[in-house]
Amino acid sequence: MVSGLQDLGRTYADEARTAAETMQDDMRKLTSAKSPTEMLQLQGEIARRNFDAMVATASRSTEAMIKLANEAFAPVSNRMSLAADKVARAA
Repeated sequence: MVSGLQDLGRTYADEARTAAETMQDDMRKLTSAKSPTEMLQLQGEIARRNFDAMVATASRSTEAMIKLANEAFAPVSNRMSLAADKVARAA
């Protein structure tokens, strides 16, 4: 479980670094807009892209956490199943 959490932490750090770089690039684009119309268009594109990225990141994060939880608790689940089988046979 610790290894899985470390992997998730590295993934989150990489995503944060990428997001910061993207934000810097977006600010550069916005400040170089030549008209209010171009600026509004850029803002719409950035908002759309960021929303899509947020949904994708949330999905990946949820899947990774579920996988980690299943892997971490598999040994406990297996032991509980064995114990339940022993109790059922004894009864």
